[in-house]
Amino acid sequence: MPTMPPTFRPRGLSSAEAERQYDRERGSSTERLYDARWAREAEGHRHAHPLCVYCDLENRVTVATLVDHFWPHRGNRDLFWRREFWCSSCTACHSGMKQSVERQGTAALEALAARLGLPPLVPAVSGEAVQADGRLRLR
Repeated sequence: MPTMPPTFRPRGLSSAEAERQYDRERGSSTERLYDARWAREAEGHRHAHPLCVYCDLENRVTVATLVDHFWPHRGNRDLFWRREFWCSSCTACHSGMKQSVERQGTAALEALAARLGLPPLVPAVSGEAVQADGRLRLR
């Protein structure tokens, strides 16, 4: 009777080992700015804006479960605390649609920001990487 060919598994780290290494290098949530202050501020934001802004674009009403930093802050403390870019979101939108848009790049994020009525991303502090048109460069 025919059998399946062996599964190719390249040498190196297993997927579980690679994930553990990534988590170690990534740092703790506190090191990534998600501390008690953030928990208080995010709770206040969800209280003031209880519905998912992404579901609202599709005319759905869904309770927000988290606060999304619309522009990926990547450890930039100034961008992290810019409240005008905080968006109440449900987990499904944050983990699905929003991450899909982020993978498409800056132009896709800018288009979504326009649909949400968010202001354009401009540097709040000198020393940030700025493009020729004055917008903050995302890496």
